[in-house]
Amino acid sequence: MTQTAQTSLPSADVPLFVDLDGTLIRTDVAEEMLVRGMRSAKAMRQALAAYRADGLGGLKRALSREVGFRADLLPYDPHVMDYIRTARAAGRQVILATAADRDVAEEVAAYTGLFDAILASDPGSNLKGEAKLAAIRAMAGNGPFEYLGDSTADLPIWQAAPWRGFARIPQAAQALATPDHTTLRPGTRPAMLPALRRAMRPHQWAKNVLVLAPLLFTHLYGDPVSILRALLAFAVFSICASSVYLLNDVLDIEADRAHPTKKTRPFAAGDLLPRHGVIGSVGLLAIALGLAFGVLGPAFGVTMLAYFGLTTAYSFVLKTYSTVDVVALALLYTLRIIAGAVALHTFPSPWLLTFSMFFFLSLAYLKRYIELSKATGTQRLAARNYWASDLTVVQTFGIANGALSLLTLAEYVTSAEVIARYETPGILWLMIPVMMFWTYRAWMWANRGMIGDDPVVFASKDRISRITGLVVLCIFIAARYLSIPWMTP
Repeated sequence: MTQTAQTSLPSADVPLFVDLDGTLIRTDVAEEMLVRGMRSAKAMRQALAAYRADGLGGLKRALSREVGFRADLLPYDPHVMDYIRTARAAGRQVILATAADRDVAEEVAAYTGLFDAILASDPGSNLKGEAKLAAIRAMAGNGPFEYLGDSTADLPIWQAAPWRGFARIPQAAQALATPDHTTLRPGTRPAMLPALRRAMRPHQWAKNVLVLAPLLFTHLYGDPVSILRALLAFAVFSICASSVYLLNDVLDIEADRAHPTKKTRPFAAGDLLPRHGVIGSVGLLAIALGLAFGVLGPAFGVTMLAYFGLTTAYSFVLKTYSTVDVVALALLYTLRIIAGAVALHTFPSPWLLTFSMFFFLSLAYLKRYIELSKATGTQRLAARNYWASDLTVVQTFGIANGALSLLTLAEYVTSAEVIARYETPGILWLMIPVMMFWTYRAWMWANRGMIGDDPVVFASKDRISRITGLVVLCIFIAARYLSIPWMTP
């Protein structure tokens, strides 16, 4: 948010120059295109070649041509927009003055319809700082002007401008934000640390409870060392997962902005810049790797690297291929179980891994079903290779995999491994109707539009799902310790 300062506004003959990145919009277009361009080897080759030939200006032009962006989805600052409209209503000339590429500036100007002229970067020139000031003076005929900006790069322009507007006031510009020369002051924007914490999605850490599953199935929950290793594995995987969430949200900025609920995520909304996500992702990954290799051992570290590698491949490439994407998601959940077993120096039952693949494949299809149910006509999901017409097929695949997971669970209950490990293995049969109830209830609720974007998050918050999980846990404990002769084979 920004606020109009208490000072006399410029007269109608004073032009208003407005910066783009961080001022008119709450993001940096070049940063976004650079990160998204990393998905395409061709785009990166073109960008590097342009940078070598024409510097930053050439790089920005190549990114705008090879990667592109949607001006209609950018997070515009509504108060800056209102200030511009007020200036135009007063008969003032308004110019978009930006270091962004000219193609980008022209698209933004065409979409907003608020600018009379454009000053922007071209191949061979990067319109920033002193270079932008020179261009502004030339257009203003060395006369007085007003400038709205947000960064330390704008210091020479603010110093030369009789009237100054601030979307953000850098520390170095505090002395320039005097009441008699300031036309626009920044209001409260979301603080970086709370926004970063929200982007790390701590509510999603519930998914990593799967790391603790081997502790239950191997019955090592009475060993303090095993408990500590399992809890540390959970913490390390949660840190690694947050690293992935940051990277994924940076890569998915444009797709998230087109989504009805994901558009409020910190990066999509402009509360955080892409660079914050990249730096945060690398930092969290370094912490996770240090703990994984240094405390839990090389085998766990390699397993976590496999998880990070697969999820990175999913973020960059795999999510754009139908079927491949849901298989990758199921593998990511199964890798959590494997990692939990590795942390305890055991290996999970093949039955458990098979159940995990079928069960989480069903949930992955459920996630796509929910997304497709919100699409209309022949609409294609943003950044996904699914069409609205695929809804019935996706539903069929999902329910079928859910049924296969129940069949696998039934086979597990009758296995020699279970008979040897449990006092009364027959009690485990009670899991089948309980899991059947939860699986088909989830699909029924999704069909009614009663589940959010992520079924796993829904399960962690839904009261019935929690009760179901508690019942399953009680069944396991009863089968392990209760002796009921007539239920024992």
